[in-house]
Amino acid sequence: LIQWLEPKANWRASPVGPSLVAPGVLAEIPLNPRPIARVKTFLRLAWLANPLAYIAINTVIPTIPALAKRLELSPKFAGFFCSAWLFARTVAFLVLWLWPGWHYRFRWLAGAYLAMLACFTLMLAASDLWLLVTAQIFFGAAIGLIYYSSLYYSMDVGEAKGEHGGIHEAAIGVGNFIGPALGAAALHFFPEQRNSGMWTVSGLLLLGFFALVAVRSRSRVRV
Repeated sequence: LIQWLEPKANWRASPVGPSLVAPGVLAEIPLNPRPIARVKTFLRLAWLANPLAYIAINTVIPTIPALAKRLELSPKFAGFFCSAWLFARTVAFLVLWLWPGWHYRFRWLAGAYLAMLACFTLMLAASDLWLLVTAQIFFGAAIGLIYYSSLYYSMDVGEAKGEHGGIHEAAIGVGNFIGPALGAAALHFFPEQRNSGMWTVSGLLLLGFFALVAVRSRSRVRV
């Protein structure tokens, strides 16, 4: 989906014919000083990572009642302890807004993705309350960086900001659909395996990491 939408966004951003924007206005528009190959690579990386992050999110959310039952949490405490990742994500948004050191740094995106994958598995397999909360904190921070990366690079690359923003939201929609669908399919075909949904989604997320590395390797730029 992303591969199909990206060329259309670039085509709409580069109409044939003279520009309708005055030269003085163009001179005031700040340009991205980084090599175009580098910024496009990070845009693709973020667009790949973000829907996978939402696959993880939408697999975790339906399992919260089962987690609460396993840990013997009341509805009140389940709502409090099982939403720690949302607070962590909010704090991550604030930190990433104030600190630009993560911009165009592959190690930050890759590290966040691996943290998300590890914490996703820990959260769903946790048998201890504080392990669950700790995993949620790192999960929320990782999700925050991945989401912020997709949104930031969509707005920072080229002039097609509206189209890029649309692809960013479309990628989230893909993740919202695939996460629950994949988990439900795994439980349908392997009902005797209680954790089949978790391991299926974990496997998909791991393949997603290899895809990130492959995109970076094919870019031929140091990122």
